[in-house]
Amino acid sequence: MRKRHPLRQLVLVSAATVSTVVLLLALKPHTDPALAQGATAATSPGAVISSPPSSPSPSLSSSASASPTKTAKKRASSSPTARASHSSSAAPARTSSAPSAPKTTSAAPAAPTTRTVTGGTVQTKYGPVQVRITLTGGKITDAAAVQSPSSAPRSQEISSTAIPQLNRETLAAQSANIDSVSGATYTSQGYKQSLQSALDQAG
Repeated sequence: MRKRHPLRQLVLVSAATVSTVVLLLALKPHTDPALAQGATAATSPGAVISSPPSSPSPSLSSSASASPTKTAKKRASSSPTARASHSSSAAPARTSSAPSAPKTTSAAPAAPTTRTVTGGTVQTKYGPVQVRITLTGGKITDAAAVQSPSSAPRSQEISSTAIPQLNRETLAAQSANIDSVSGATYTSQGYKQSLQSALDQAG
């Protein structure tokens, strides 16, 4: 079989189209020429009939536009930030006051008491010896001989030299453990015994 030539096919199609148009005009003489032309264009080879794009349904467009809003609202309500802000706004504000520190009243220290104690009288070879001491808060602040040998001029001379020295040693030692004064042995021994008696009384 021989292949059909493309030009021959085109001629055949054109002849068929012309005959169709003639038949339509013969059958419907009152047909609008524009409709006839449209029919001719529809039957012609290679014609493409394009339909107008269908507009989206109002319900679909409204639901499509509404769905993002609802989704955004759901995300906003379910997000941790929204829940945190809602809970923080709903929670009542708590006001906490730190407990005040207890007040401490420091009393002024009491002044140390001062007392005077007189020791017993000690009889020596040259006369009696008696010592009086003053204590302030347990510390010896003063020492003096109430009695000392003075029957003879020599005894007075010795006492005037030995007693002041024994008083100074008492304040330094804060006890009866003091040294005897040279040349006044009996007066020194009587002094130390009376001083110890006074300390014993003071406790």
